[in-house]
Amino acid sequence: MVDWVSWILEAVYSYGHLIGASNFEFSWQTGRVFTAKSTTFYAIAINSLMVILYSYQWIGPTNEMNLVFGKENQLHECVVIIITGMRISGGLVTVLNRWRQRSQIMDLTRNVLRLFLNRPQPRKMARWRISTKLLTGFVTDLLQVIITLDAVGRVNSQFYMGMALQFWMSAILNLAVSQHYLIMLLILTQYQQLNCELRQVVDESRELSRNPPRQGVFMTRCCSLADRLESIAQLQSQLQSIVHQSDRVFGVQGITVYGGYYMTMVATAYLTYSILKNGYEEMHMTFKAVILSYTWWLVYYLDGALSMFVIFFVLDEHKKMMVLLEERTLFAADLDVRLEESYESFQLQVTRNPFKMEVMKLYEINRSRTMAMFASFITHSIYLIQYDMENF
Repeated sequence: MVDWVSWILEAVYSYGHLIGASNFEFSWQTGRVFTAKSTTFYAIAINSLMVILYSYQWIGPTNEMNLVFGKENQLHECVVIIITGMRISGGLVTVLNRWRQRSQIMDLTRNVLRLFLNRPQPRKMARWRISTKLLTGFVTDLLQVIITLDAVGRVNSQFYMGMALQFWMSAILNLAVSQHYLIMLLILTQYQQLNCELRQVVDESRELSRNPPRQGVFMTRCCSLADRLESIAQLQSQLQSIVHQSDRVFGVQGITVYGGYYMTMVATAYLTYSILKNGYEEMHMTFKAVILSYTWWLVYYLDGALSMFVIFFVLDEHKKMMVLLEERTLFAADLDVRLEESYESFQLQVTRNPFKMEVMKLYEINRSRTMAMFASFITHSIYLIQYDMENF
């Protein structure tokens, strides 16, 4: 049977090197993570070219701000400048951070690959999610290319390089988001597998407490359950360590990504109002440009939703694990001392180290914070529209 998931992951790996988002190598088969002169020199060359081109674009005679809108008032221009600036800064920050935290990223990759190779069972559980995420990422980049090509006929040739650089930065940032998603997806599938194993241990322990066999068999089964429980606890600790590592590695990008999603939502609401108010022809847009823009926004939000929900699902699985551990209080009778200690140790472990995901310790990712962000988005969209109505 063809392992098409491996092909997809290999393609993403090669794509990361091509656009300059990766500066080291690793082997999917062995889990070895290493640096190579050719990879390092290519990454230095392509990243240096990126900085040089951006420097020229910044100090040169061009000042390309918008690829889609041909006519805009000052507020339109301000919104577009902010979105474009966040997208460009996000890509540049991602590249710079890959060099600044190169050793930490290599350690994170090594830990993820070790887990991936040692426990390949959950891999099949994630194949469709991997395909869906990478498909939305590919379509997002493809639509940006199409939008850029559509704008070529409506802008001067001096803007071509700026448009290409914007796409380049967006591709790097989208790849970083996809890499974080793949790590979280691995954590999710491993947590789901762990909860299945923990459910079996809890059920067997409950049955053992209600119908204890004779002493020798009882001790043997308790020791076996204790070994399995300690193995689950050890792996849970590894998963939590990987999550904390990824929070540190992707923290700076997380700020730019969340800021980009937020500002894009506000801008989408405002520009939708502007199109309804003025008409797309009055803004010197084509119907094709409108359709392409809204299609890109739809896929962009879908891609962001996939990244957001995989984090929520990981948090849900951790809560399920804590609920399973609490079922220990329902056992009918005392178990072996070692098994009791294993349960207590596991519960103490998850209690002393609360499982949460943060962006540089500034913003905790959970459902309540996300709903608050949506409420804030509605408020700021209304403020922006009111300002437009009063001044333009």
